[in-house]
Amino acid sequence: MASVLRWLPIALLATLPAVAAAAEVLPLCYHYGCDRTQRIEVDDSALIWFRQRLDAAADADAERAALQDIVLSYYQRAAREAPIASDRGGNHEDAANVGRMDCLDHSHNVLVLLQLLAGNGWLQHHRLLGQVHRAPLLFDHHAAVAVRDETSGRDWAIDSWFRDFGAPPVVVPLAIWKEGFSP
Repeated sequence: MASVLRWLPIALLATLPAVAAAAEVLPLCYHYGCDRTQRIEVDDSALIWFRQRLDAAADADAERAALQDIVLSYYQRAAREAPIASDRGGNHEDAANVGRMDCLDHSHNVLVLLQLLAGNGWLQHHRLLGQVHRAPLLFDHHAAVAVRDETSGRDWAIDSWFRDFGAPPVVVPLAIWKEGFSP
């Protein structure tokens, strides 16, 4: 009887669910206007790294830097399965590329990723506001994703459209972005 009692806690622990993060599947869109989509598996090692990167952010500035790293990492992982590595900043240099992305593609992809992070409670210093749009000129529509700094109340745009694949997204105050900001 004593040996059964000794092994009972170990047997009970073995029946509990694993504490590691489970893989997530996110829809990635590309080819301008989300014309094409592909489901991208974000494995548990990526999710653990995302969480650790955000947990290490001591303040809102550090968390925005972490978000830049996470978006970049997600796109690099997604490029293993989707042809997005050929994407160039803006819409002028990659019109013939299958993996091209416009601002609608980018804002959708960043929003889905940040919804995953926010849904897991991993954002400590920001609240996800969602997709934002601007049109400083009548035909100059542009989209990005916005977050609000919970301490200062300041809103920020996260925009991965401006730069070539492999560069982190631009993070700029939303008010400046809405005025037509371009790096």
